[in-house]
Amino acid sequence: MITRVSALAITGFLLIAVTYGMARFAWGLMLPSVGQDITLSPRAAGLIAACSYIAYCFSSLCASWLTGRFGARATAIAAALCAALGLSLLASSSSAAQLAAGLFVAGLSSGLASPALAAAVSQRVAENRQSTTNTFINAGTGGGIILSVPVLLFIPWGWRGACVAFAVLALLCLLPVMRYLPAAREQGAENKQSWRQVLLCRTLQRLALIAFICGIASAAWWNFGPDILQNHLHIAKETTSMLWLVSGGAGIAGVFTGALAAHMGWNRVYWLALLCMAAPLALLALSHGYSSWFIPAAALCGVGYITLSGVLLVCGASATAQAPATGVGIVFFMLATGQVAGSVVFGQLYGLLGAALSLWIFAGLALLIMLLPPIKGA
Repeated sequence: MITRVSALAITGFLLIAVTYGMARFAWGLMLPSVGQDITLSPRAAGLIAACSYIAYCFSSLCASWLTGRFGARATAIAAALCAALGLSLLASSSSAAQLAAGLFVAGLSSGLASPALAAAVSQRVAENRQSTTNTFINAGTGGGIILSVPVLLFIPWGWRGACVAFAVLALLCLLPVMRYLPAAREQGAENKQSWRQVLLCRTLQRLALIAFICGIASAAWWNFGPDILQNHLHIAKETTSMLWLVSGGAGIAGVFTGALAAHMGWNRVYWLALLCMAAPLALLALSHGYSSWFIPAAALCGVGYITLSGVLLVCGASATAQAPATGVGIVFFMLATGQVAGSVVFGQLYGLLGAALSLWIFAGLALLIMLLPPIKGA
């Protein structure tokens, strides 16, 4: 028999799978097919992709207020509805502007989901099980990416049919969300910690800085990985898509983050995640063509990023234990802001210095941030 905690964890995993894996990260897999139906310049494609990041940053900041005002269930419902609406808009798009609007609305969903689920876990799960539950939920991104590939391959009507299928799955998530997530606000949630108190928290300030720099370091792979594989290493599009699937799908291993931290400690898991991010970048910098090592390297990129985001999620929720949605929202906002900044910086370095040296710089940044662990003195 499924316990209440297990039902909450599975519901959260499914919601993250839809909002992150399908409404956000599946866009990279769909883009080549979209480009065949709707003419997109490289600049337009970049601006459209940026809409998802902008929406994510905006909604992750609003999510803590929404959760405190309306409760975790209402915010999670809003996340599922944004995913369904955004994906429906994408499916019916006939221009770049409509694609941008759809991706923006879909992008709102992921920023709403994580803080709402962190608040739900804080309310319904015993403190000694919260970290494991949060990291299990966070690994839903990998599950969503894994599921999105067969949907894209086998659903009729190509990427438009896939978007419709994703939208239906988002609506189906409403059933467990309404059943298993708490409807009531936390008792006195709005009075526990003000935004000023939260922002003055030294631990959260440290985590925000770490998340920003980690976001910068992660941008090399997540924003430029396919371009580097195809244009720098001259790897076929089909192989690039396969490596991207491996990278995203391997993130499901993030379900073990909490269990691993119970044995190693959060700082050691954090260091391991950063090594997993840095090593593949160094391998790409040294490579001149396809290698069988790219498969485990791509997997490490996915595992490293999902594990790292799980560590930041748990530490953010713990830093603001009286307002976990606020802590998670701020940390994930800084992670996304770092990805935007990293995309700009890497793009400039890529053009000036070439791919190899740029990759070495970003691999070095991932190693350098290891000197600033999330739990000071641990």
